[in-house]
Amino acid sequence: MAGVTLAAVAVVIGAPLFGAGLRALRLRRALARLTRQRLDEARDGFFGVEGRVALDSPLFSPLSGQRCAGFQLEVHGVDFPMARTVEEVRPFRLVDRGTVALVNATRARWSMPQTDERLLEPDDPLTERLLYLMGEIPEAAWLRQSGRRLRLVERALLSGATCHVIGQVARGAATVWREELEWGRTGTDDAPIELGNLVVAAGEAPALSISPADQTDFMVVSVGEPDPAQLAVPARSIVGVVAGPVLGMLGLLYLAAAADFWRTLRAF
Repeated sequence: MAGVTLAAVAVVIGAPLFGAGLRALRLRRALARLTRQRLDEARDGFFGVEGRVALDSPLFSPLSGQRCAGFQLEVHGVDFPMARTVEEVRPFRLVDRGTVALVNATRARWSMPQTDERLLEPDDPLTERLLYLMGEIPEAAWLRQSGRRLRLVERALLSGATCHVIGQVARGAATVWREELEWGRTGTDDAPIELGNLVVAAGEAPALSISPADQTDFMVVSVGEPDPAQLAVPARSIVGVVAGPVLGMLGLLYLAAAADFWRTLRAF
């Protein structure tokens, strides 16, 4: 029965192992052929593009309070070996030379620069937003209750930043865009402050959409040139292309042999 159980497990895991290996192989080939193109000359396919970030529905970064398309909050223990990250991202728009692309990168690999840092003492008050985010990290709450200090590091993709995106590009309806200065108030007086966000005219459809590649589910959003490590596919990840079918076939052969053995026993 132990052998039958192991054979059944081999059959079950063989298919997903093969699927993962096939995705890795396709991604490796796609990255080897990867080229850059301008948004206004973009064709359908897997490409790298560059532009400035414009916000559809802005987030506010938890430490610096700046408008952004996404952020990562890293929580590190100062005197305790703990490091955890909370991430929140939203779709945004990429603008270059009068062309707008809608970037749906909620499943992408994000690489964002550090925008703020704070040393958090155990008795320092937290905003409601920080309380919510750190509530996603039980270790952080335990460290604060234990009287330990935390170091918070914020990384964010800010509005107007130059951004590199690698993903599946698809053309849509043509559109125009405009850049406007946005004004706000500090909340302490009536003097306006210049926010300087990019604004895309409401109601106009983007000319392009960029999303994870269909067959590989791969996408990168990076401020600056993407890290080569993000574009590397280890050779061991494609082993499943061979290992998956082999495991499945061996499992099926073992189960077939076991079935023949049981039929022989019944005959006697």
